[in-house]
Amino acid sequence: MLKQNYSIAVTMISYNDGKILEDCLSSIRSQDYDQNLIAIFLADGGSSDQTLEIAQKYGATVISRPDLKDQPNIRGGIAFQTAQADLFFFSSADNRLQESDALSAMVRVFEDREVAACETLRYGYRKTDPILSRYFALIGGCDPIAVGLGKADRGPHDKNNWHSFGAVQDCGEYYKVKFEPDIAKIPTIGANGFLIRRKLMDKMDYKENVAHTDMCASLVRKGYDTFAFVKDKHIIHYINIKPFAFLKRRLLWAQVYSADKIKREYGVFQKRDTIRLALMILANLTLIIPLLRALKGYIKVPDRAWFLHPLMCFVFTLGYGWFYTKKYFSN
Repeated sequence: MLKQNYSIAVTMISYNDGKILEDCLSSIRSQDYDQNLIAIFLADGGSSDQTLEIAQKYGATVISRPDLKDQPNIRGGIAFQTAQADLFFFSSADNRLQESDALSAMVRVFEDREVAACETLRYGYRKTDPILSRYFALIGGCDPIAVGLGKADRGPHDKNNWHSFGAVQDCGEYYKVKFEPDIAKIPTIGANGFLIRRKLMDKMDYKENVAHTDMCASLVRKGYDTFAFVKDKHIIHYINIKPFAFLKRRLLWAQVYSADKIKREYGVFQKRDTIRLALMILANLTLIIPLLRALKGYIKVPDRAWFLHPLMCFVFTLGYGWFYTKKYFSN
């Protein structure tokens, strides 16, 4: 049992998410946590489908900003500046809390006063989900380049221990990880079901126009560097589009959240990653190492989704290569 009842503000952005929003909000309202302590805030970009009706059905407060339709980063900042609670839960319309006690398990870690924020260790994996959802859950992140650099936001399903940087302490239900104030040693944490103490939001350098990884990097550098990762509870990242459409969306996000558009201090790629990145590009283009990784994963967790890995590594390498080459010459 919790020593105190924490109020929770769920902050989200939306734009024509009617096809996926209901499952997200239903999973929140189905939690065994006291629903009187949960408030949902939705910063909408002017949806014309059923998004607003669904939000109202689940008691969400809608902040309508059609003028910011193409600026989701600013809408996200408005959502968490509007809300008030002990804890903030950053979610997306394509997230689902898999277990009914997932939120309670995440909240419990805050009885440890050293913990600044919390995520689940892994994404939720269900064999009935679309193949892309299963694939990203299995490898532990939605970007095979970040996964290859050891900076994935979640752990893979074929490993049982902590997967990334930091000093790790096994606390039974969760890992407690203390990160260094080195951008190159902070994974891409802070989204898809990220729970943080509200009072720490005022410690950030960024109040709006913020990317989730920058927020976490800012906290770590200010000394709020201990994060918890709950082991046996999961947040599903539900992705039901084709691989090339997903890549296109990732490149769009790379443009929206680029340092040219907003103030950034975090980057997945740092100069010290140059050699590792070069070797990874070579491996991705030859397909051999990604195929071996897929085979290794399949042995532990049999699912044909693993065999998307060579293809996704290949197309992401080409896609990012095209994007940054074009950006370089345009500058």
